[in-house]
Amino acid sequence: MKSRWQTLASAVSACALLGTGAAAQSPPPCPALDDSGRGKLIDYVQKKYNLPITTPIEIAGAVFVNESCYRKLDFHSGDARRPLNLTLFASPDLRFLTRDLMDVRVDPAVEERRQRRELLAKLSTGGAPLLGAKDALVTITVFSEFQCPYCSQAAKGLTQDILPERSGTVRLEYRSFPLPMHAWARAAAEAAACARQQGDGYFWSFHDYFFEHQKELKPDSLESSVLEYAGGLTGFNAQTLRTCLEQKGASAAVERDVALGKEVGVTGTPTMFVNGERLSGYRAEQLRAMIERQSAR
Repeated sequence: MKSRWQTLASAVSACALLGTGAAAQSPPPCPALDDSGRGKLIDYVQKKYNLPITTPIEIAGAVFVNESCYRKLDFHSGDARRPLNLTLFASPDLRFLTRDLMDVRVDPAVEERRQRRELLAKLSTGGAPLLGAKDALVTITVFSEFQCPYCSQAAKGLTQDILPERSGTVRLEYRSFPLPMHAWARAAAEAAACARQQGDGYFWSFHDYFFEHQKELKPDSLESSVLEYAGGLTGFNAQTLRTCLEQKGASAAVERDVALGKEVGVTGTPTMFVNGERLSGYRAEQLRAMIERQSAR
């Protein structure tokens, strides 16, 4: 017959064994991302971002987020006309997709700084036209289009007020984001991109021309107006521009800007990012405050 101490020891050993078994038990595996799941996700992204069915899309990367079953998915298309580089997070059951996934264990201020650094690096890819000091502390990336009246106001404020005020501190980076509702915005974006092939200075000449003559330009006469203007530019080859326009030689460059804008959440123009900090519309005093804040950082 066991003594009271033997009984207690047996109970303790049993509890220890149970505890060891519970600790050793691994959590259930995360659901697999099979071909069917990939197909459904790609089909959704294709429809969501209005991409033609002929545009090839792949999930270039699919990794779990920390110790969770949430996945970080990188959607990619190498189509020159409709490029796509998009990062989304998928719920474990692949039902939900989101651009952001917030981890409550991470300090929000630290996470915000990390996301801003990543966004700034993304906005700096592709070599957009620049105006201002190359080594400026602050980069204003503006997603704009030449037929938008609000963009015209923003362009005037940025080039005639903000940049002269903060010479050496701020530089401007232009990204084309022509809206479907505007009849000649896309053609103008391609014309400015064609002009840029002969030098960045010519891009900014066309930038100013389109905004200054915004109310006079018409869809059916835009090309002739552009070529007439090009003929008066010193050192510029108007015939090279004509060929570029006829062959859609800058269409891919414009589409890359549009794809980047969609990737970073641009839905209207003008949209600006000040070292990665977003500002929708043009509000001069708010922009100046953002520049001060980013300069201090």
